[in-house]
Amino acid sequence: MKKIKVGIVGCGAISQLNVPGYLENSNCEIISLCDTQHARAESRSEQWGISPKIYTNFDEFISDKEMDAIEILTPTFLHSEQIIKSLNQKKHVSCQKPLCTTLDEAEKIKTTLNESKSKFRITENYLYYPPIIKAKQLIDSGAIGEPNMIRIRHLRGKSSNSYRLEDDTNVWRRDSNKNPGGGLYDGGWHHYATAVHLAGEISKISAFVSKNEDFIDETPSSTIFEVKNQKCLVSIDYASSPEMYLRSKYYSVDEFFEIIGSEGTIWITRCTGEMLDLPPLMIFNGNKSTHYQIDSDWISGFKGAAHAFIESINNDSPIDMNIDFSTHVLKIALGVYESSNTLQTVTIS
Repeated sequence: MKKIKVGIVGCGAISQLNVPGYLENSNCEIISLCDTQHARAESRSEQWGISPKIYTNFDEFISDKEMDAIEILTPTFLHSEQIIKSLNQKKHVSCQKPLCTTLDEAEKIKTTLNESKSKFRITENYLYYPPIIKAKQLIDSGAIGEPNMIRIRHLRGKSSNSYRLEDDTNVWRRDSNKNPGGGLYDGGWHHYATAVHLAGEISKISAFVSKNEDFIDETPSSTIFEVKNQKCLVSIDYASSPEMYLRSKYYSVDEFFEIIGSEGTIWITRCTGEMLDLPPLMIFNGNKSTHYQIDSDWISGFKGAAHAFIESINNDSPIDMNIDFSTHVLKIALGVYESSNTLQTVTIS
């Protein structure tokens, strides 16, 4: 099996989660890092115990003919240009969510991809988070019958952990000229992708999005999706408890997932955070309940996503979160704001 040579562009906070999966994979090697701050890339190379080439210029970085694949971990407003340039250099591309900022950009990416032989996907760690993987297997096996409701709760709070964010992590996120939305666009992408993964494509959206002084903070907010060609709804609620500490090794947020079917219910009791002292996954069928004590460390989803990307390249197999899936999720993310702004239900084409 070929050892895939990988380059990482963007060495900020999120790289601490995305990169370990590549470092652990014997079928790939990180040969280059790119960041506008040379010192930051150099610091990461020391942290990860590697000796890559270091670039501060993106065009020089992607011109490296030795590199097979790129993981893009840069701000969303840079994604479209960087994806297209990377595909034109015949690199396989994995890009941190969200896909981009507009549907026009998504169409340009797809046009470039259709003319390329490269693989492309959006990195989505939730699809590889072990409790969500197990829930998907249970749903597909018919363990709870036909799903008719998925509820996702996202809670923001305080955190006392040592997970370090860069000083500029949220600067661009708070700029409405660079980011089409706040928390429901950036973090909400995870939940929209997970909903589509578990239930199927979304056909209609009704949403209420709160606006606060902090552009990122869009709590409290609530969205309801109708699943295409199914009698199933998805409810996603965003709330905050700014004075409450949330147990988490990572960001100060916590999630809870409930999938209700005709014959039972599945609970996923954690993801980013660990607020509840419950098994990570529980299934209830009448008088019977089954608890699954499985790996629930949030970083495991990032590692799984990295392994899947390398495996897809090596085996020339289909890839998760491809351009069509990702464009659909983009339509949902933008549709949430359209619904809230117009006070109308939005239909996804």
